[in-house]
Amino acid sequence: MQHRCKSSFPWSSSTVPMALQICHHLNPCLPLSLEKTQIRTTKKTPTFFTRHSLTGHCSSRFCNFSNGGTSVTGAVKDEQVLSTSTETQISETNPFPSKVVLVVGGTGGVGQLVVASLLNRNIKSRLLLRDPAKGTCLFGMQDEKVLKIWKGDTRDPSDLDPAIFEGVTHVICCTGTTAFPSRRWVGDNTPERVDWEGVRNLISALPRTLKRFVLVSSVGVTKFNELPWSMMNLFGVLKFKKMGEDFVRNSGLPFTIIRAGRLTDGPYTSYDLNTLLKATAGKRRAVLIGQGDKLVGEVSRLVVAEACIQALDIEFTEGQTYEINSIEGEGPGSDIQRWRELYKAAEDN
Repeated sequence: MQHRCKSSFPWSSSTVPMALQICHHLNPCLPLSLEKTQIRTTKKTPTFFTRHSLTGHCSSRFCNFSNGGTSVTGAVKDEQVLSTSTETQISETNPFPSKVVLVVGGTGGVGQLVVASLLNRNIKSRLLLRDPAKGTCLFGMQDEKVLKIWKGDTRDPSDLDPAIFEGVTHVICCTGTTAFPSRRWVGDNTPERVDWEGVRNLISALPRTLKRFVLVSSVGVTKFNELPWSMMNLFGVLKFKKMGEDFVRNSGLPFTIIRAGRLTDGPYTSYDLNTLLKATAGKRRAVLIGQGDKLVGEVSRLVVAEACIQALDIEFTEGQTYEINSIEGEGPGSDIQRWRELYKAAEDN
C-alpha cells in the first residue's frame, strides 16, 4: 500500500493554492464508537513469505533491485539521517533487541523510508503487504530474523490473522491513496477503503499488548468543510482520514498520530534499499511540529519517516496528535534528544 505522493495530483504544484498542495492524506468526521464499528473476522491461514519463497518474483515493473540487500550500513550517507553530525550516526547494533516493529504500507512513499531506516538501525521489522514481491524488490532478501514479510490486505479483515501480530511491540501505519480518482483507485483502493476501513480493520486486529501505534495522517483533517480544504475533500479523503484517526483514539491502544504537510522528496518506489538509504532531504532538514491542525506547508518524506520512528520511544507522545512540516535549515537528524525537544515544544505552545 503505497502512501500518497505529490505526483498524483491532476495539476502542477505551481498552479494550485497551498492548501490544495498538501498531499492527499487529510480527513475529519464525527467520532465513531468502537463498539458500533467492531469488525468480525473470518480466520484464515496467513501467508508468510521467506527469503527463498520470493526468489525470482521481482519484476522490473516494481524496481531495479539487484544487490540482494547485503550492504545496508555501507550505503548510508550522513544526509540519510538528515544530519552531518557524528553524534547522530546510527549504530549498527540494535539498542532495542526486544522491539519488533510492524510497518503497514511499507512500500509506499513514507513507508519504504521507515523500513529502510529500521533495517539500518538493525531493528527487527515485519511488513504487511498486499504484494510481498514489491517488498523483496525494495529491501532485498533480508534475514528472516531482521525482516519478515506477510501477505495481507487491511481492507479485508479476514486477511489479518493474529499470527501476523505475534511478538509485535510497535506498529507504524503509512497506508494511503490519492485524494482524487486515479489509477491507484483501481481495485477498490479508494480513500474510504484504505484510510477508513483499512485503519479500522487493522486496529481491531491488533493485540492489546501493543506498546505504540503510530498513524501517518494529514494536516487539514479537521477543516474538511472549510475552503479551500473542502476542495481537497471532494472525494472524501479528509473525512475518511479523520474517521480513521478517531477510531485509533477510541481504540484504547497507546497511539501517536503524525499529520504530515504536503509530501516532498520521493517516493523512491523504483529503487532498491541502497538507493533509499542514500536519499536526502536536501536543504529542507529543519523540522516544525505543531498541534491543533494549524500548520500549513510541506514536509520531506524522510522527515515524516524519522518522526514516526522517534515517536515510538518518546513516552510523552503517547495519546498525542502532531502536525509536521520541514523547512530549510539543519534538522534533528536521528538525535532523539532533539526530537524530544521538538515534540515537547509543540505541546507547550
